[in-house]
Amino acid sequence: MSEYYLRSMDEEDLTWVNATEKLAYSFPWSKNGFIKSLDEGLCYIFSNINHDPLGYACFTSVLDELHLLNFCIAPKNHRQGLGEKFLMQLMAKFKGTKFAVILLEVRESNLYAIHLYKKLGFIIDGKRPNYYPAALNREDAILMSFKF
Repeated sequence: MSEYYLRSMDEEDLTWVNATEKLAYSFPWSKNGFIKSLDEGLCYIFSNINHDPLGYACFTSVLDELHLLNFCIAPKNHRQGLGEKFLMQLMAKFKGTKFAVILLEVRESNLYAIHLYKKLGFIIDGKRPNYYPAALNREDAILMSFKF
């Protein structure tokens, strides 16, 4: 067994996921946002060998496109390379399936995430002005994609 593994998120995970979301983001998703994502069936928990959750991801799909809506490593686990391991496992899961591309938006200020996505082969496709709420006004989103 690998040191880390991926599993489907379920309703029992929502307390941990919601608490982690509030720690990780200034403008967190609501619990209802996660409940709606669970209905899509494309939500995952990233755990260690002891079954401790380390992060989560939520996708939605449209035809052959996967849209990464939320990707988070719990703040206490930052800067350990776990985001890269988690994203690589997700990409491997969807390779060879009906999906041809992963699309995402990332805050322009989230340089660490942008660097990670580029490192794993995502390209910048454009910008969505004033997409995210911010402390002062709004923040642009960088649009990125990865083609299988």
